[in-house]
Amino acid sequence: MLRNLLAAVAIFAVVGSAIAQAAPKKADDKTLVTKVYDLKPLLGERGKVNGFAEIDAVFKAIFEVIEVGELKPGTEGPQLIERDAGKLEVRATAKVQQEIADLIEAMMRLTDLAIDIKADVIELDPATFEKWQKALPNSGKGKVGSPVVLARETEMDERELTREEKKAYAAAHAILQTGKVVQTSSARFSNGVESTFSARLSVQTFNNTEVNKKPTAPPMFVKDGFKLVGLPVVSADRRFVRLKLTEQSTAVIGIKKQDFGEVVKGQKFVLTSLETEDLGSTGSTVVADGSRTAFRLAYAPKDKVWVVVLHPTIFIQAEEDFRKKEEKK
Repeated sequence: MLRNLLAAVAIFAVVGSAIAQAAPKKADDKTLVTKVYDLKPLLGERGKVNGFAEIDAVFKAIFEVIEVGELKPGTEGPQLIERDAGKLEVRATAKVQQEIADLIEAMMRLTDLAIDIKADVIELDPATFEKWQKALPNSGKGKVGSPVVLARETEMDERELTREEKKAYAAAHAILQTGKVVQTSSARFSNGVESTFSARLSVQTFNNTEVNKKPTAPPMFVKDGFKLVGLPVVSADRRFVRLKLTEQSTAVIGIKKQDFGEVVKGQKFVLTSLETEDLGSTGSTVVADGSRTAFRLAYAPKDKVWVVVLHPTIFIQAEEDFRKKEEKK
């Protein structure tokens, strides 16, 4: 309930149709005061998803909602001044200052979001993976780069699923649980900011050149493994998370040695290089808050299939503060 209320207040304060239709508030003739607002937490990557990447977007929102009076350079009359480090200096009446403070707080709430994501890398053998594919009710059927939604057991009663779909989800869950968990990680990610959700990269070293079987320089290295990068965006009603997922993987497929023989008398020269293959794909999906999605990786050890299961949960600081406050009562 609180989550929906906060979302409604924030959206109403910034872009709601009621705002668009409301008459601008009139500035009064009382004494002008000066205040400085720190907009840095609102701008940049965090604010981009809500349209606040630059301070000009904040100016636009202020002018659409509040009448601050005619603005001119100098020391007389109301002023909006952009300062360094994302600061906004405002010279206006106390009433207008309060309206601007409320509006900035509402805009801050739009970016006061994060997504907690638990990522499990699960290893299956090809036969088990094929069995899991057949059990899935989703389109995509676990193909590389095609994320599939996995409904939780508690979520099945909330969604309009047929009896066959519920049985399919239950079967898919049971099969996935038989796999080997390679690694588990959990982290909090900013809304609208691209981040690495899961990664496992093994460093492999090799000597590029050898003379008489001795390296001529420090070893070189290459990383063999995967990195799953994601862009999470919370929906306006704060019930769903859209995930754009991109796999960035490299697999070492061979070692190539070229023997040049005795280039200089008494010195045998050997050149070593690694043969690698770049793997990866991109896919998108929408996941309900607290639900799960699975992404099959193109990368996997020989004769194995790796699936990353992502479990996103929306985190709202205001809601967390409210919960802690209630616990203290």
